[in-house]
Amino acid sequence: MMIDASKHTIHGANLSIAWAKAFVKCYETSGGIVSPAIVHFPAVLADTNLEVDAIRKIADEKLCDPLKSIKGQSVIEKVAGTIFPQPIWRLSKGDRDQFFQNYLDMLPHIKRCKPNRRGVYFERMVAYPVTGKKTTNQLKHIIETWEAGNHRHSALQAGIFDPRTDHSNSRQQGFPCLQQVAFHPHGTNGKDGMSIVAFYANQTVVEKAYGNYLGLYRLGSFMAKEMGIKLKEVVCVASALKLNNGLDKASCEEEVKMIKAVLKNAGE
Repeated sequence: MMIDASKHTIHGANLSIAWAKAFVKCYETSGGIVSPAIVHFPAVLADTNLEVDAIRKIADEKLCDPLKSIKGQSVIEKVAGTIFPQPIWRLSKGDRDQFFQNYLDMLPHIKRCKPNRRGVYFERMVAYPVTGKKTTNQLKHIIETWEAGNHRHSALQAGIFDPRTDHSNSRQQGFPCLQQVAFHPHGTNGKDGMSIVAFYANQTVVEKAYGNYLGLYRLGSFMAKEMGIKLKEVVCVASALKLNNGLDKASCEEEVKMIKAVLKNAGE
């Protein structure tokens, strides 16, 4: 049986609208699962156009109650930070080597947080375990191989999943749902921009997806800047995009109505 790609592809004019459409689609789909799901949205020149305040507010409130994170940080920002630690990048003042080092210096503190005990996505990208205590910085390699003139597309990808530690018989594991990230240039030497493409084995639209999209956008923006090209779009592929873990549809009916109203006002 052939899969109708149009029924599994969700496009939004920006991050918030893409997430909102994905949320509504999961809500309206039998079982609350779209499988597979391809969600994509264009990158914008100014971050102020990336989100819709009304949608972000609904998503934040839905996530933070009862999933309120420590010290008042929204779950969206917490999830986004596992993919790209924006505060550490700002602290590094545009110096990528200092950025990588600052992150590694802070990693022991980051991993003391219980959800991060098995690993963090950005950690796997900049300190992927090789042998013993040896690690490799995949992002640094991608940037440097691009700068050296090797634009082979298969060289521009970072792996997350490590079968040596991530294959287990655990019924619930959590990390890592994100398997791989690819940085795909368009046109000769990326003259037409770059897409960041991520693949998830499993993704929950309420708990994780908004933060995932935000983190991927920030990661793509960083990599595009360091590679000297423009970020064109964010593409997120999930083999299973679920409404939420253990959330029945009736409990989010009001939020669906609110989001549909915002989408209608936006002409979506």
